[in-house]
Amino acid sequence: MKHSSTLLLALIFITSLSAQKLDRSKKPAAGPAPQINIGTPATFTLPNGLKVFVVENHKLPRVAFSLSLDVDPVLEGDMAGYVDATGQLLERGTKNRTKQQLDEEIDFIGASISTSSKGVYAASLKKHQDKLLNIMSDIILNSDFKQEELTKIITQTKSGLASSKDDPDAIASNVKSVLLYGKKHPYGEVVTEESIEKATLEQCKKYYNTYFKPNVAYLAIVGDVTVAEIKPLIEKYFANWEKADVPVNKYKTPTAPSKTRVAFVHKEGATQSVVNITYPINLKQNNPDVIKAQMMNSILGGSATARLFMNLRETYGYTYGAYSRISADEIVGNFNAFAKVRNEVTDSALT
Repeated sequence: MKHSSTLLLALIFITSLSAQKLDRSKKPAAGPAPQINIGTPATFTLPNGLKVFVVENHKLPRVAFSLSLDVDPVLEGDMAGYVDATGQLLERGTKNRTKQQLDEEIDFIGASISTSSKGVYAASLKKHQDKLLNIMSDIILNSDFKQEELTKIITQTKSGLASSKDDPDAIASNVKSVLLYGKKHPYGEVVTEESIEKATLEQCKKYYNTYFKPNVAYLAIVGDVTVAEIKPLIEKYFANWEKADVPVNKYKTPTAPSKTRVAFVHKEGATQSVVNITYPINLKQNNPDVIKAQMMNSILGGSATARLFMNLRETYGYTYGAYSRISADEIVGNFNAFAKVRNEVTDSALT
């Protein structure tokens, strides 16, 4: 026992000496780059325009279905929040199943389903894929919007908004969105207790009936499946989904201000400053510069070894973490550098 204790102390001592000699300013040599082989998905399109992608992965007996709508954002106006509420309503019951029945059937097969205003995601064991597609298609094609469920969503949303009023991060996020995009752009709209209270069931139904169409939808299937076995199931459950023209919404592209603009929000009692340096950028997802921009951001502020973190935390000790993010978007992207710093060093951190 004594010998073991002595050996343990020696190891701790050696480890501590090694740590003291570690020069964290020098990055270790990179190892060999991993070989990534995503493969080319098999594709097919239903007569109603639904585009399907199948990626075979037979490592585990599981399958996932992700349906996404390629539609433009909607300017919600004084009812900001109703689009998100529409997405939540999808899983609150259909014309064939109540919410309780949906929950019970999903739980019984050990599946997971989530819905949003831009699509539906579902996953389960392969042996339950037929049942899962039955439920998923029922949600997409036959959602039954009920006022009592919308009322619950409004109440839950208002509760979350009430608590966020004292959250400096939430306040900063709202201010950032308005400054970046403006109040007349969908990305610049802020959901408030007043706006979500105005959301109506008719407006939610209108969004659903207008935008949930197969000809603007993509269904990605990943898992232990083959095209030969999955295509008949997709045709079985989605062939009757009726296509229709979907409106295209265009907005003025936000541009970076001609000079630096500073917005200050005073929060009584806050011990830290939430700092965001942000501006819009014209960077779409298919732009060849996306990878270059992401590499640049990785060096600048993408991790705990990036320059912002090492400078503001390791060198000066102003913050627990400082990062940056660059986002590509089909309409307008953005760059954002952010940190929470002690009040007394806010000016120093910015410079």
